[in-house]
Amino acid sequence: MRTNLRVIALICFILPILTVIISYIASVKLNLVPACIPNFEGCTSISRAGRNVPVKYFFKPMMYLYSFILFLYWYKFLEILNKFKISEKKFSFFSFFSVLFLILYIIFLGEGKIYEFFRRIGIYIYIFFTVITQFLISKKLFFIQKKIKRFFKIKFIKLNFFLTLFLVASGIIILPILIIKIDNFPEIKNIISWNYFILIQLYFIFSLFSFKIRYFK
Repeated sequence: MRTNLRVIALICFILPILTVIISYIASVKLNLVPACIPNFEGCTSISRAGRNVPVKYFFKPMMYLYSFILFLYWYKFLEILNKFKISEKKFSFFSFFSVLFLILYIIFLGEGKIYEFFRRIGIYIYIFFTVITQFLISKKLFFIQKKIKRFFKIKFIKLNFFLTLFLVASGIIILPILIIKIDNFPEIKNIISWNYFILIQLYFIFSLFSFKIRYFK
């Protein structure tokens, strides 16, 4: 049962957040994007903060690295679930496509007309598969608490379940807002995207705290 999954979970939480923050600060310094607190003011999108030269030469490699770490996380975590006799193909399916669409999004970030598709549609496919993967796994663990309490801290299993349940429910509500054009308050899409991004990453830090050190080193 011993694995470095705790370290991988920590990287999954820290790496994308630091990458986005550093990219945004660099873009502001280079006058590529306006300065604000994007989580509250929505003056720019995450994509815009990382897609311009020279910032994209930092943003893209770091996000590729995150894609690899994310794949490694799901692979090792699903391997552990198999040891609990929890082997559902849909977990593997959704986790694989979440990583795939993240990679496609990074590849085409800022690259012409194909990028337009991934900015408008493809990124939401990545978010969909990521949130569904997180929710399905959290839900499964939530309903087998007695079986896994020796290995997991149940309070964090519960936190992840309610977090992902919120992400699914709020995602259904805000999806139309992200798709349609809003002339009166265009910043709302960026505000939602920045905060939703942070909430998705919280899943990994809750996962880290849920792993009992005795079994996850």
